[in-house]
Amino acid sequence: MSYPGPLSGLQRKELMFKHLLSPFQIGQLALPNRLVVAPMGVEIAEADGQVREPVVAYYAERARGGAGLIITENTSVGYPRGANSAHELGVSDDLFLSGLSALTDAVHAEGGRIAIQLAHHGKVARLDTQEGRDLIMPSVPKKTFTPTGPLDLTQSEMVAMAKAGGGGRPTIREATQDDIDEIIEMFVSAADRAKRAGFDGAELHAAHGYIFSEFLSPAWNKRTDCYGGVHENRARLLCETLRACRSVVGDDFPLWCRIDAEEFGEPGGIVLDQAVETARLAEAAGADAIHVSAYAPPLGAGFTQGPIVHEAGGYLGFAEAIKSAVSIPVIAVGRISPQKAEDVIRGGQADFIAMGRPMLADPGLPGKLRAGRPESVRPCIYCYTCVAQPFFDRRVRCAVNPVTAHESELADRLRQPAQEKKRVLVVGGGPSGLEAARVAALRGHEVHLMEEGAQLGGSLRLAALVYEPNERLLEWLIQEASSHGVQIHLGVKTGVREIKAMNPDVVIVATGASRRPATLSGSEQAHVLDGESLRAMLGGDGSSAAPISLGIPSRLLLGLGRRLGFFRSPSLLRRLSRYYMPMGRRVVVVGGGLVGVELAEFLAGRGRDVTIIEKGPVAATEMAHPRRWRVLHDLREMGVTLLTDSCVESIEKDHVLFRPSESEEGAEMGRVEADSVILTLGLTSNPELADQLRTDGIEPVCIGDQNGVGYIEGAISQGFQAGLEIGDRANS
Repeated sequence: MSYPGPLSGLQRKELMFKHLLSPFQIGQLALPNRLVVAPMGVEIAEADGQVREPVVAYYAERARGGAGLIITENTSVGYPRGANSAHELGVSDDLFLSGLSALTDAVHAEGGRIAIQLAHHGKVARLDTQEGRDLIMPSVPKKTFTPTGPLDLTQSEMVAMAKAGGGGRPTIREATQDDIDEIIEMFVSAADRAKRAGFDGAELHAAHGYIFSEFLSPAWNKRTDCYGGVHENRARLLCETLRACRSVVGDDFPLWCRIDAEEFGEPGGIVLDQAVETARLAEAAGADAIHVSAYAPPLGAGFTQGPIVHEAGGYLGFAEAIKSAVSIPVIAVGRISPQKAEDVIRGGQADFIAMGRPMLADPGLPGKLRAGRPESVRPCIYCYTCVAQPFFDRRVRCAVNPVTAHESELADRLRQPAQEKKRVLVVGGGPSGLEAARVAALRGHEVHLMEEGAQLGGSLRLAALVYEPNERLLEWLIQEASSHGVQIHLGVKTGVREIKAMNPDVVIVATGASRRPATLSGSEQAHVLDGESLRAMLGGDGSSAAPISLGIPSRLLLGLGRRLGFFRSPSLLRRLSRYYMPMGRRVVVVGGGLVGVELAEFLAGRGRDVTIIEKGPVAATEMAHPRRWRVLHDLREMGVTLLTDSCVESIEKDHVLFRPSESEEGAEMGRVEADSVILTLGLTSNPELADQLRTDGIEPVCIGDQNGVGYIEGAISQGFQAGLEIGDRANS
């Protein structure tokens, strides 16, 4: 593409993603761009496998967002047999046709294209266990499952997982030839039904420990017949199914498969060379594309290697290796940013980029890239809240997008102007206040936001320092509030008088949590930091009267940093902190909640010897458990000492004394050397301003941590709801 003369800003932004947004095709299906909504188990359906309005609305919203192709969550070819959940979509009978047709009609009405993912879950068919049926596998395994590391689960989580898993011990039998013939027929019937329902293609799920991948895996397939032994035999079931489906759906209906490039942590499991050969065999059997994923045992940190990858672009090498071996398109997946996706398509490493979690956070991502507005894409913070839900057989949630899985109630309402326009005052510029202001302004209200500090972000600013994805969320919230016309007032002390002077119709109080004074013996010492003092030191918040005793060089450096504006950028401060940070080498973090473990990871990455002391049996229970698995695994790998079931007894000049949580008086105490101690406990609700307003006759809307600590998901959810309800007559 050539332009006469200098390019405009919009043209430059369009060119940023010209390869990613270029058309391509799978088989005979022409697609407008290379962005694919990856298949994700969302479990929005009721417990009968039927598609109804909430499911339709969820996929229609993603079609409206402009993706080139949507691939559905896995649908059960034998529902309820072989299904992972009663909430999985069924495609096993014509009884499901009307709902499936309604789904494709809705997607097509929005200009989208949708493929169905067909699955039989084999050894992880939880619904079979729940309903007393045998699980079918290529061979009865002789080994027992072992988690990839400590379980790090609460008692309630283990109970919920056991219930979702069927609550009993599964019975497994080796697939007979009749079983194999029936499985093939299930897929053939489902593919035919999908075509009749109006789907634009079908993907056979041959990854993630499901039936095809079990046959493909040398670790699970120990058969001695024509479906076991050499790789070509292990791939026979997949290839026979592809051929049989092709004979029914014809050459004009795209058909492909998703495969594992590797089984992480599985001795004798699938490796890349075998996956390359599987891709070649699948192409020869009629596959129109190959979707490249990976897998690991699903309990423990391995889950964040596969199928949910924690490392950015972690599977790109796999996709590139398979693309070099086949002539059909390759779909890459695995935490790929739009910028990286553009590089991948330009460099020929893959032909399509599938995104899962980012399309939950912002289904409008493709359209925003096309419009030259990449900065307006709501970022995924990779907190794993979404992918934690299937473990408990629960509907998907997104910590940063409350509309996800509630599109039928919220999506259109959010787009519509409020029935009555109001003058809205938001007090507090943390994540909850920013979200409330953004949503209220988006719906047409006049919105003012007053923040006592010199910077927006509140607790999210410190969270952005220690965990980079949070910084992108912070930047997005600020940018969106500003772009929608929120009038922001910084450095303003806001009390009842100031609020009355603004004459608002609605007051939203989002002033954050308060911190109880530390009562631990020794907590008054200069080397002991709490949340406020840490925020002042690491975040450069000069408004806090932080009880920090530092030497003159440290004070001078911190003062210089504030004057030069270093503390306004968490990313810059994050880089600088690798070279200098006014904190001792040996650090004890008191409290192993979300804040404590994120701080520990940050400090350990900067050369500190860190010990966490946590009262409960499991650390970081506020995190979604997959993220907890990953963070605690990484902490252990970094040498962080994690002392659970332990209570701090006292903080001394150069050490901390602790004892077991349930110990009796006089029990032997442990000792940890410490140059610095960080207290992450003591946050509580902060009703002071709200109570003052009520006394003066003003009834505020109270949101966020000032109601009690809810972390990012709670803050965003409450802010969103508060902003949404303003001005609708039923809520006014």
